[in-house]
Amino acid sequence: MPILYGLPTRVAREAAGAGKVRLFGCVVPAEPDQWSCRQSHTWRADDDEVLLAAIEAALKR
Repeated sequence: MPILYGLPTRVAREAAGAGKVRLFGCVVPAEPDQWSCRQSHTWRADDDEVLLAAIEAALKR
């Protein structure tokens, strides 16, 4: 699932509660991870188009 950094909106909190995104807080590392699995492994895929599409899909109601 995609990782979101920053202060979460209500919609982002709802998506996280539904298991569609992971919230990682306001401190963004220099090389931030982009994805997380249900076992809390994280990684960076360097495919921003796919990441943004996944985030948009997760935040839609």
